[in-house]
Amino acid sequence: MVLQQLTHDLQEGTRPALLRAGRRAYGLAFVALGFPGLPLGLAHLLTGPAPLPFWAPLVLAILGVALAAVALRLAGQAARDSTVSAGRAALTAAIQAAAAPGTMFLLGCGLLADVRGLALLWALTLVTAWTGWRQLAGWVRDPQAASSPA
Repeated sequence: MVLQQLTHDLQEGTRPALLRAGRRAYGLAFVALGFPGLPLGLAHLLTGPAPLPFWAPLVLAILGVALAAVALRLAGQAARDSTVSAGRAALTAAIQAAAAPGTMFLLGCGLLADVRGLALLWALTLVTAWTGWRQLAGWVRDPQAASSPA
């Protein structure tokens, strides 16, 4: 159903439709990236991991923020690529942007045994997901403006 709606939005080809398609792709990509982390994190939790030092979740959070920043920067570059159609640029940017919260979520899944680390990384996941969602609106180009002569 979601894929049919995404396809319909792409075929419609207007800027609002491309934004809807990009946001659907963003959500799907986030789920595809993050879902494997939950069973892996639960499996790790069942092994009874040793407690982490206080600084370990902070280091993981800094690493996650750095990786998220790179993912969002690359997604922005993909969105501005004028050599591809507006629809392809929107989908590429959305999927690449989903790596930002996806990475943070996966790092948090590794910390299911550490409540403070889990809370920190999943809070950063929410912030990063919201940031990517908001940036999609600025990245989606108007397909008619791109095809009109200058």
